Amino acid sequence: MSKKCKDIIIMGGGLTGLCLAPILGKLNLKITLIDKDLISSKKNINLDQRTVAISYGTKLIFERHSMWQNIFSDVEIIKNIKVLNRDFRSNITFDNYQKDDPMGYIIKHSILKKYLLNEIKLNRNIDIIENNKIVEVIRDQNYISVLTKNNKKICAKILIAADGKNSFVKSIFKIPVYKFKYNQKALTVNFEHTINHKNTAYEIFLPNGPLATLPMISSKKNIFKSSLIWSEGISTANYFLKIKEGKLKKIIEEKISPYLGKVVRLDKVSLHPLSAHICRRFFDNRVVLIGDSAHSIHPIAGQGWNLGMRDIKYFYDTLEEYLKLGIDIGSKEVLKTYNDKRTTDVLSMFIITHGLNKIFSSKSITVNSIRSLGFNLINNNKKLNKMLVKYAMGINL
Repeated sequence: MSKKCKDIIIMGGGLTGLCLAPILGKLNLKITLIDKDLISSKKNINLDQRTVAISYGTKLIFERHSMWQNIFSDVEIIKNIKVLNRDFRSNITFDNYQKDDPMGYIIKHSILKKYLLNEIKLNRNIDIIENNKIVEVIRDQNYISVLTKNNKKICAKILIAADGKNSFVKSIFKIPVYKFKYNQKALTVNFEHTINHKNTAYEIFLPNGPLATLPMISSKKNIFKSSLIWSEGISTANYFLKIKEGKLKKIIEEKISPYLGKVVRLDKVSLHPLSAHICRRFFDNRVVLIGDSAHSIHPIAGQGWNLGMRDIKYFYDTLEEYLKLGIDIGSKEVLKTYNDKRTTDVLSMFIITHGLNKIFSSKSITVNSIRSLGFNLINNNKKLNKMLVKYAMGINL
């Protein structure tokens, strides 16, 4: 049995784990990232056709660690966000009127993943073990060790769970979690359309859930491209996946034509069950939960992955502080400090997104009237509008 010792083991090679490794690598820590899939293969990289919404706050994190300049060439910017209550007559426009900076950015999942893998390869302190998985975890006073299925034993100061909602690490340590299943699925598809999106993202609140479109880069002249995320009831969403493309194009066009025109073409359509959860704590003895392993929220505000990026920011800051003091980075004091820094932000986003989905999916006439009043209030209250813009941009949080 071979044995290696590191500073950090990261379990999970999704976007969160792939962002986490090169950022923590800036601290000159020895890191091993483990994933059950062959994450560096071209097939795996191109498997997810969805887009990633990068908030302005996440862009600042990438800038801080000298990673943004290579990402920027492949993003489409979001200049403003238009929120509509059922249709165009009741709407709010959010824009960053304080600066020239965009509110956010859109990039293909596959492009971002490819860039992050390349960043990891450039750092000699980071190893990737792929097409493998952890089968056993052992802890003592000073280290945590993992045994992989091919009999590799690796020890470290900290094991970071970045292995998603159904985290194996979280389950073996029985960290308490509150779960909520929505009676919805999200339909995701990239599509070409005839009206210029003008770098505008749309969030249309429909009776059964929100429909959001995000502007994308298009290589075709006079043909524009956006990404769609539509939260619908389970039976309706399943129906969308069964029907012919021409019929689905017409259904989507009916919802978005006033803003984006005719639907020219759909890329690969996929469905994703919607649920939310939040762990009672984001750490255990020499274990840290980051991103979807710690929490997940309804996609109504497009903030789930960006919330995980703020986990990374604060975990980096915590480690940097304690490394300077020479304190064991896997100690309870360090991990609890990170936990306490994240609790308020995560809990507030969980409550806000859950509440928004409930309010905007309600068919009650009374609730609809309240929604309309709320739209008018936000439009007429600059202070409230600015506060919501900051949330959408992921800054000052």
